[in-house]
Amino acid sequence: MIWWVLWLAVVTVLSYLADAGVVTVLQEIRVPYLNGSVISVLLLMSTLGLLFRVQGRKKTGEKEMLNARISELEQQLASKKANTRA
Repeated sequence: MIWWVLWLAVVTVLSYLADAGVVTVLQEIRVPYLNGSVISVLLLMSTLGLLFRVQGRKKTGEKEMLNARISELEQQLASKKANTRA
């Protein structure tokens, strides 16, 4: 997914340079219904998708760490209870 975002960023920059007249070769290439605005929206949406995916994985990792810590604390509590009964 990161490659999709990077590719769209490059296309957006090239589209802007072509519209500004810096890169004259690209002014002759026209794709119907694909202008700078559409490319910018696609870049924004794919970047948001990437952000939500990273956040979801981060939350999943945090949950796994918290579950491991809870298990560790429960084991410590169980051993302390066993020690106090003996």
